[in-house]
Amino acid sequence: MMGFGAHDWVARHADHQPDAMALGCAEDGRRLRWRELDHRVGRLASVLAGLGVAKGDRVALIAENDPRVFEVQFAAMRLGALFVPLNWRLSTHEMAEICLDAEPAVLVHDATWAAAATEIAEKAGVARRLAWGLPADEAEDYEEGLAAADYRDPRGTTTLDLEDPTHILYTSGTTGKPKGALSTFRTLIWQSLNNAHTTGYSQPGCHQLNVMPLFHAGGLHVMANPILYFGGAVTTMTRFVPDLVLAALTSSAPPVTHFAAIPLMYQAIAAQPAFASADLSRARHFIVAGAIATPELLQLWADKGTPLQPQYGGTEMGPMATALDHEFGTLDKAKAGSTGRKAFHTDIRLVSPTGEDVPDGETGEIWLRGPSVTVGYWRRSRDDYFTGDWFRTGDAARRDADGFYYLAGRTKEMYKSGGENVYPAEVENVLSVHPSVADVSVIGVPDPRWQEVGLAVVVPVPGATPTLDELCAFAEARLARFKLPKRLVLVDELPRNVTGKVSRAALKEQYGR
Repeated sequence: MMGFGAHDWVARHADHQPDAMALGCAEDGRRLRWRELDHRVGRLASVLAGLGVAKGDRVALIAENDPRVFEVQFAAMRLGALFVPLNWRLSTHEMAEICLDAEPAVLVHDATWAAAATEIAEKAGVARRLAWGLPADEAEDYEEGLAAADYRDPRGTTTLDLEDPTHILYTSGTTGKPKGALSTFRTLIWQSLNNAHTTGYSQPGCHQLNVMPLFHAGGLHVMANPILYFGGAVTTMTRFVPDLVLAALTSSAPPVTHFAAIPLMYQAIAAQPAFASADLSRARHFIVAGAIATPELLQLWADKGTPLQPQYGGTEMGPMATALDHEFGTLDKAKAGSTGRKAFHTDIRLVSPTGEDVPDGETGEIWLRGPSVTVGYWRRSRDDYFTGDWFRTGDAARRDADGFYYLAGRTKEMYKSGGENVYPAEVENVLSVHPSVADVSVIGVPDPRWQEVGLAVVVPVPGATPTLDELCAFAEARLARFKLPKRLVLVDELPRNVTGKVSRAALKEQYGR
């Protein structure tokens, strides 16, 4: 593969649209134009090089959402180093374990996470730290370093290759040690192209309000990096605060055109008193992912003139693998639980446990291949996760005759009832629509007759006490009888892990016996 240097996104947009907005900060109103961002990235690259960072080295970061997170990412990419954002929802011990695996040359952090960064650096043996918002004697000062550094110009150099890795994004360690999924220049570019077809990132004037944590692919790669690749703008917000988000969606300049969140966030925004009169007419694409949105939530936002766009994917998958385009009839598909058709440049197979492709209407494991799919995991064998060119996701889905996909959960969560495969997420998607159900999770539990049966763990809406018979009568029109739960527990809340997902392990520990 021929080397390249001129394909540096920041330098390209600095040359072609120097005065256009690139990055913003919702909290303090900072704005960076592409020319300014390029100057800061070029100087930061020199600072990192002075701290010993070279091509192939790792640059770890722990910080709140801030435009400087993107500066660190782009400076590392300009050097050919790998950007490793740390999930601050993990314990310092877990983050130190990640750094022991990635072996970063430097740890970059903000004042908020200074204590954690100090502990992580000590445990993982990271000798150099670079920070903003701290006294100079506690770490190398980020802003002072930029002010004194020379600009590193990528134009005309040929030191990098499209196959060179750019990111290590560690997946949640709820089922074992976290694994570092690798991105490359190539996978980032093809993910941007995939999204250009479904979410309009190549159109002029794109501006994302980003409230998703920038240590996740959902924060970095679903919207932000593709929008920046095409020369749009991204405004960061430190944390999700529903009324502040709604105000930013309606009053930001330039106007917010793109937004991504999980269903709970969209529910919280819609619950704000100002939502009824909010003007969202400038919105183009609002992605909903991370869970299946209820039909009521989808209809609520559609009635507002801003239909939500369901997507499916994951850190290793691009991350977008399927998306629901805004076209005639797709709202009904979304309300039925579909996450859309496959991404343009991604191939999908649905595979049975015996390795055969399943027909439309039947459930199989999702296998993916394509130029946006991860090339593998940091320091792990591809053979553990790939069959040839196909990445085995561990997720299950079915496909209808029109090519729309419907998630059925994780293959490891599947249980057998009377010899039939049952995927809990498929059952949950149906039960969650019941008017007495606020939240629900389904697990398989032992049964002397059927081997296993479904236990529905339900958080009822205030004042409601749904019965098992009532829930099954509601669900039997959409589910086969063997998929209907045979047991029911009502609880005040469901246990969740550090990423906010329901902890099935905790449910199995409590109820699985």
